[in-house]
Amino acid sequence: MNQHPDEDATVAAALDQAQRWLDAIPGVTGVGQGEQDGRATIDVWVTDPEWAERLPREVKGLTVRVRDTGGPITPQ
Repeated sequence: MNQHPDEDATVAAALDQAQRWLDAIPGVTGVGQGEQDGRATIDVWVTDPEWAERLPREVKGLTVRVRDTGGPITPQ
């Protein structure tokens, strides 16, 4: 992904905002930067896909993609 400095700042701001969902929305277990069709995305991992309804479709102009963890995550 070739990003311009402005795009890097947008992605960083979007990730910062999405990180807050870890504490605010039950079932969100992780967030990170992804890519779809050559564009940056914010990927959000959830333990139950039904939590996707509580998430915005985009943040700071970047698409939010919901990823299913396949169930609860248990520390080992």
